Amino acid sequence: MIERGLLRVNKRGFIMNINEQVEKILANLGVEMEYAEHEQHDENSVPDISIFQSSRDHYGVFYRLDIIDQMPQLRIMMPVENGALKVEMYLVLLSMNTPLHTWFKGISSYHGSLVFERGREGTLQHLLYAVAEMMKQLFWSGDLYSMVFPQEIDVRRLM
Repeated sequence: MIERGLLRVNKRGFIMNINEQVEKILANLGVEMEYAEHEQHDENSVPDISIFQSSRDHYGVFYRLDIIDQMPQLRIMMPVENGALKVEMYLVLLSMNTPLHTWFKGISSYHGSLVFERGREGTLQHLLYAVAEMMKQLFWSGDLYSMVFPQEIDVRRLM
């Protein structure tokens, strides 16, 4: 892995996506990732939009908001007292039972006027901000110890 500024590049010279970066960190610690068949990600999936935020409500917590394959993803990184990295990371996805995930696909695939096309990225960013705020509220209303969360989100501990 080579670092170019803030971009991490793998051995093949491609920019590493967030999944590859987490796998690399964990591999250096001797951890091998296992995925269920439906969780397999495309090695070349690069976020259409990525936004980093620090939490205003939770000290030391950082958020990464992404649109990957036309789906919003929220990663929550929080400091902990134990472990080699002293951090836990959670992946929060919208449940397939909610209508919100279809909004991103619809806006991304719609072919409209030139004005619409020019405003698409800004629209997706604002939509991502709004949906991520809801995802954060749902996450923090859940129970991290038992990993029980509201039905509108699916949460996985990444590390």
